Amino acid sequence: MALREFIDEFADGDHETSLSIVNSEQPPMVARMLNSLFEDQSVSVSEVARVLSESDVVQLRRDGRVVAQSEFGDVRDSILAVNSDLYITGTRPLEAVDTPAVVRDLEGTRFRVRGYPAGTKGKLLLIEISRYIEAMALRHGDGELHTGFQRLSRIVDERGTERAYDKLAATDLDVHVYGVGDPATLESRSLTVHNDDVEEIRCGWFVVFVPPPESEAVGAALVAVTDDDVEWDGVWTIDTAKAERVAAYLSTEYGQN
Repeated sequence: MALREFIDEFADGDHETSLSIVNSEQPPMVARMLNSLFEDQSVSVSEVARVLSESDVVQLRRDGRVVAQSEFGDVRDSILAVNSDLYITGTRPLEAVDTPAVVRDLEGTRFRVRGYPAGTKGKLLLIEISRYIEAMALRHGDGELHTGFQRLSRIVDERGTERAYDKLAATDLDVHVYGVGDPATLESRSLTVHNDDVEEIRCGWFVVFVPPPESEAVGAALVAVTDDDVEWDGVWTIDTAKAERVAAYLSTEYGQN
């Protein structure tokens, strides 16, 4: 097994997925931003006007059936009107993460996104879900959290990330971090560090939360990989059994650290 194989397995390409902006009250540029976010993805975006329907909402549809709905303003504020610095600098702490349902429930949708400067907003989808899973882990405060940073230095170089993982480490969570670099930079923190210098760790982005046994909490996992540190191929799932499988793989392959 390998991280890439989880992406292939978790991606659900058998359904038609779309977002509908219903009775928009936003400026036209906001709708264009949503279109741009999903450009070149397998999610289509359309604007519709419906009598006797709620106004200014975004609906997520699978095979024509509405499976989630969010206020358009919430989608704008969480994804469209922000950049990655919001989390890197700690401007939005984990406690304030409130991912709209229409974004969260895109689980199983495979995304191929490009980060700055090659792309603009696409990578924010994966960043938002990463923070959503970390916030989920913080809220429950127990279980396991496995996170791949590619480079361990990012944990201390990014102020927001450092604060987030200090908070996570202060709970009863068993927090594992993966990346290349000197683990001594993290030795004062309550983290289990895996610094295997292999391609999968250098090129893997994953956030996996596994709740403790018998818990009513639900696990989740984001898994993405890159070949050039620019374009990422990834998917996420909100499913305890699947999250457990990814965590078990990571523990088996890199658990000696």
